[in-house]
Amino acid sequence: MFFVINKDKIYAFLVSIFTVIILFLTANFIISSDENSIATSSGIDKLLPIYNVDTKDNKVAFTMNCAW
Repeated sequence: MFFVINKDKIYAFLVSIFTVIILFLTANFIISSDENSIATSSGIDKLLPIYNVDTKDNKVAFTMNCAW
């Protein structure tokens, strides 16, 4: 197996590595810039359906979960 390396491939490789490094540094700066920030996924609590209830009665319920 032969690897062909020319100037264009070297430049493309260096640009891609430099871009990844810049993105990681930017993400690190954004994360560590504000000490009082709190990461959240949503501001509203989502109501979830009841999947099971512990009872002594033997009952079966047919439901459709449309939340997916």
